[in-house]
Amino acid sequence: MYDAVVLGGGYSGLAAARSLMRGGAGSLLLEASGGLGGAGRCGPVAGESVEWFYHHIKPHDTELLELIGEMGLTGSLLWQETSMAFYLEGRLYPFSRPQDLLRFAPFNLADKLRFCAGMLSSRFTQSQNLTGMSAKDWIVRHWGQSVYHKMMAPMMRNKFGIPPERVCAGFLHGRIKGLAATKAKGVSGEMLGYLDGGLDRLARRLGDELTQGADVRLNSPATALERTKDGYLVHAGGQSHAARVVINTLPLNRFALLPVNFSFESRVKYQGVACALMALDRTLELPYWTNILEPGFSSKVVVNQSLLGHHRANLVYCSAYLADEHPLITAPANQVRDTYLKDLRAMVGPVELVDCLVTQSPVATPVFDVDYHQQTHDLQNRLPGVFFAGNATIYPHSRTISSVICSGRRAAGMALERLASGSRAA
Repeated sequence: MYDAVVLGGGYSGLAAARSLMRGGAGSLLLEASGGLGGAGRCGPVAGESVEWFYHHIKPHDTELLELIGEMGLTGSLLWQETSMAFYLEGRLYPFSRPQDLLRFAPFNLADKLRFCAGMLSSRFTQSQNLTGMSAKDWIVRHWGQSVYHKMMAPMMRNKFGIPPERVCAGFLHGRIKGLAATKAKGVSGEMLGYLDGGLDRLARRLGDELTQGADVRLNSPATALERTKDGYLVHAGGQSHAARVVINTLPLNRFALLPVNFSFESRVKYQGVACALMALDRTLELPYWTNILEPGFSSKVVVNQSLLGHHRANLVYCSAYLADEHPLITAPANQVRDTYLKDLRAMVGPVELVDCLVTQSPVATPVFDVDYHQQTHDLQNRLPGVFFAGNATIYPHSRTISSVICSGRRAAGMALERLASGSRAA
């Protein structure tokens, strides 16, 4: 019998398994795919290994930076000042420096003053104090109706996939504060980092370390979970594994399908994502990050990856968060590619594709709506001996690899306490 079984080999699962091992617990990590790292995994594009989904590291990503250091990879961190823009009304509006706000034509003078007031107000607000409030109400109160309709409402539709009046103000505030924290003194844009060679390097080193004191099984999706008098029985890959406790990092709607002799219900909904990593025949005159507010575009963000890290190819991500039933979630890869390439050409003119990697998922992130805290506040207490980590547990913090690492460590800490107390699942 294992002390603990960890479901999922993304960064929350890796962090949990590592903490369990360092705490002296015998553990088994089960990963459904053929590799570790979850959404941080890499794939081949134009002859180099690049992350499937766009990721960057922020100066305040303490947990991730600490882990990179412990794995001996700090020397491979590349830091770069980056910039961002909005694309709407058929043109690009830079939005990184104070003077960019002054030149932002969609805003009149009153809008610009209200925008500054809203940003100032957010600095002195705690995300926890906004629990249960809609992002629309918060934005309109502090930023004004005009700023809400011209910028914030379309941005929230793009990022959250639900009506702005349903978006949780606390989570939006956490993202805004996270953005402000990347502004370094004397730097006009965001200071962002990238691990040279991609996050696969970190996942591989973590996997190697786990072999010293834990079991790791790839291609082993959990198919059922039974409660026993001594803990739980996890069925995966045609085998059954007994454990005193379980740490779940799977999406809650997928975990809810596992119980055999007990029940677990979750009302948390999920957003999907369709992302195309393109290698192009030329460099693009775009900032690192472009939010697309133009109606009719399928792609909602363009990330000019060539500006962050060392890459031989001209790389760009085109991506969108989507409702889990959106056609692009299950569309053939060439359809996603062609749809986004059409949008990109409308923005930048003629450009040819050299290579492309399309990645789709129906469960990229929970939908952080106004009821999210109410839906999840008791999550860690619902099932004795089952602890949760991953995106579902990070509220009100922004969804980053650093935040899910923190969630994995936290879940492992609770599991170790239970193991030390000798408590059983029943």
